[in-house]
Amino acid sequence: MSGLKSSWELSLERSEKLVPELKNKKKITKQQKEKINDIRREYQAKIADKDVMMQDKLRKLHDRIPPEEIQYATVELQKEFADEKKAFEEKMEKEIESIRN
Repeated sequence: MSGLKSSWELSLERSEKLVPELKNKKKITKQQKEKINDIRREYQAKIADKDVMMQDKLRKLHDRIPPEEIQYATVELQKEFADEKKAFEEKMEKEIESIRN
């Protein structure tokens, strides 16, 4: 029965075949991990701040925009937030990658 592999072992082999560069990645130091965590916290705070600002704008739409245009303005604000969030996430990933390398 020594020839049988657990599902975990099979899964690990498949993941190595799908993404071989993960196998060759070097280990990161404790200092690098701390920097990465700081960067993640910073960008999560920025995203949360933008989310709060968007929610505030959505609440104030009724005061500034005619009722027939509220739905359109809501979609635009949500799209704008999604774009900003994506930009923050991309910038965060670039900074993290530079620390890893």
